[in-house]
Amino acid sequence: MSQKSRPSSEDKGEVVKAGIIKLTDMGMIKDVFRMLATQVKGESYKMQRLFEFTDFLKKEGIAPTFYKIESASTEPEVIINGKKVLMFSSNNYLGLAKHPKVIEKAGEALQKHGLGPGGSRFLCGNIDILDELDKATAELVGTEDAVTLPTGYMANVAVFKAVMDPIIGIFPYRKGEGVILSDEFNHGSIVDGCRLSYAEKVIFRHNDLSDLEKKLKRISKGRHKMVVTEGVFSPWGEFAPLPEIVELAKKYNVVLMVDDAHGVGAVGETGGGAVEHFKLRGEVDIVMGSFDKALGGMGGFLASSKKLAEHLRVAARPNILSSALSGVLAGGLIESIKICRSEEGAKLRSQLSANADYLRKSFNNLGFKIVGNGEVPVTPVFIGEEAKSIKLAEKLLEYGIYSPSFRWPAVPKGESRIRVTPMATHKKEHLDALLQAFSRVKEEFKL
Repeated sequence: MSQKSRPSSEDKGEVVKAGIIKLTDMGMIKDVFRMLATQVKGESYKMQRLFEFTDFLKKEGIAPTFYKIESASTEPEVIINGKKVLMFSSNNYLGLAKHPKVIEKAGEALQKHGLGPGGSRFLCGNIDILDELDKATAELVGTEDAVTLPTGYMANVAVFKAVMDPIIGIFPYRKGEGVILSDEFNHGSIVDGCRLSYAEKVIFRHNDLSDLEKKLKRISKGRHKMVVTEGVFSPWGEFAPLPEIVELAKKYNVVLMVDDAHGVGAVGETGGGAVEHFKLRGEVDIVMGSFDKALGGMGGFLASSKKLAEHLRVAARPNILSSALSGVLAGGLIESIKICRSEEGAKLRSQLSANADYLRKSFNNLGFKIVGNGEVPVTPVFIGEEAKSIKLAEKLLEYGIYSPSFRWPAVPKGESRIRVTPMATHKKEHLDALLQAFSRVKEEFKL
């Protein structure tokens, strides 16, 4: 772009206000950051530039909005700003967060163990109910053992350093000896976890097996290698090609980890997730999962062989340095897993699938583009431009639908979407109200 044709400062401000959607070339990106630098002045106070930048985001209308939900946020109907709206962004796929049996068991555990564990599992936090949860989790996803942690984020932050880096001196691996190969659209928690490791990071194109194999071939056989992918890519509404990735992992002697946060509980015959869906139990080295989605609670886990779990309990720093999962959560989650694996759980997954199918067909009939192949419950509705997606989500909220814009940097620029998340507890009238609202915004926004 020539100097003569460069956009004005006013134009750049509009670009930023629109969600930085048009920043497709490095020259313009640099121009916008220079503009920001002129508006964030001085260091008169030790964090003044932070505060001024936050104020700038608010002024330009690009700061994220955190709506206050005044009721249980996992239910189909919620209260926001005193108004009843329909919730279509909760990951409570099976509706277990307020299941009466789950609440009962959580209450019993609360009475026995109190609110928190008082420390890490290395200290006083290794309460007996956590061993039960570890065992139930491993059985759910088909591994020998599992290490449970307070959040899914902590699980992903913990695992890469523990598996790829030296713990003492040069053991078990030298610093920087390993290579982590990660799908380009892996969750941000995976990205953060990889950054904490000394291992080399190699990104392969999303679900591109030929690109993954090409990059595996370039790595010497003697290096310690790990491939990480998600089982279900929720913004893309699709599975990873796990059978083929498993074969590549065997061929190149690679540690394989699957982040199945959106698969566990929601897919698979007994809710075992994407690994079970593809009949790959026992063929994935590490299954990472989350308790706060289909299981309705909070927390994360790393499921593996007994030997690897034994190593993770010592080498995964959050397991040593952070408080353990609380007993009240463990009590509720053990019951959630029981329901998930039962006939009731199968019926809930069937209803979840039926709700998702109904939405996809109806959205297609309305002329919307649905991202993905329709194999997973998440139903991302493609919008495109970030500014339009943000305004559309705001208009949906006016019409009684809460489903925020899912946009850059979570997805590539210009590919924003409304990630509609159905639950088994949504009734047909809820789904029809959602579709009616989308029909209205389609006409108003000329989609």
